[in-house]
This record gives sequence, structure tokens and C-alpha cells, in this order.
Amino acid sequence: PVFHERTKHLDIDCHIVREKSQEGLMKLLPVPSANQLADIFTKALPPHSFKLNLSKLQLHNIFAPPACGGLIEKPYHSGLNTT
Repeated sequence: PVFHERTKHLDIDCHIVREKSQEGLMKLLPVPSANQLADIFTKALPPHSFKLNLSKLQLHNIFAPPACGGLIEKPYHSGLNTT
């Protein structure tokens, strides 16, 4: 692959991994597509695969009310004047 200045760190990482693999210090294992969490960001997945990968990422909605059963003291305001 062709690496540019912005991706030079990837070039270095690629060479380090290749060297360690050739020295026998690291063993690279294939990862099945079903377990590739990064696919959610790079491919259009079927709904089932998308939901499964999304749940594995453990993302949380920062705008959802707290789930601890407590009350929100101050309601969220967007800062826009609605009056």
C-alpha cells in the first residue's frame, strides 16, 4: 500500500507487526467477518448484523435521562431562546 504523511503511523505499525510476526513473537489470527466490529463504520450491514455489532460496542446515549431512578434536577436546555 501507498502511505502518505498523514498515515505514516500506519506504515510504521504495519512494519512493526510484520517484523514481530516474522520473528515468531506475534501470531496473526484471522477474524471472521461476524466479529469485525469496525465493519459497522465501513460497510452497509444487514439489520441483524448492524444491531449485533452496535450492542457489542457498548455505546451509550449521552442525552438519555439517567437510568438510576433519580430525578433530573434541571431540564436540558439547548440554549436557544424559544420565547
